[in-house]
Amino acid sequence: MRLLLDTFPFVWLTSEPVRFTRKATEVLSDSSTELFLSDASALELCLKYGDGSLKMPQAPRRWIEKQRKLWHVNMVPLRRETYYRLSELPYNHDDAIDRMLVATALAEDMSILTADEEIRKYPVTTIW
Repeated sequence: MRLLLDTFPFVWLTSEPVRFTRKATEVLSDSSTELFLSDASALELCLKYGDGSLKMPQAPRRWIEKQRKLWHVNMVPLRRETYYRLSELPYNHDDAIDRMLVATALAEDMSILTADEEIRKYPVTTIW
């Protein structure tokens, strides 16, 4: 399974894995699951770090790269196809990053690991 991590599940993977449901833990533990993080999530983490709403033990550049290497998380760049998918989505949710994650998952044929009920309103497979 190709699994796109929502922004905060990525953070929880590295610091609070007890927050995951049993199903999420099973999928994350499956050796055939490939983990991915969108550039949109990296942007969100940088913005939250910059405005002080998210504390990190290191600046985002170092922390994100260190954690993704440690957890074998691949990065997904934002591509034109993602933007096209974004423009085709219904406007169910005001969070631009969440909509970008949905568009990324659709463009890259991935499921999303998320606890966010708003993301579940979109035509994308979610795991939680």
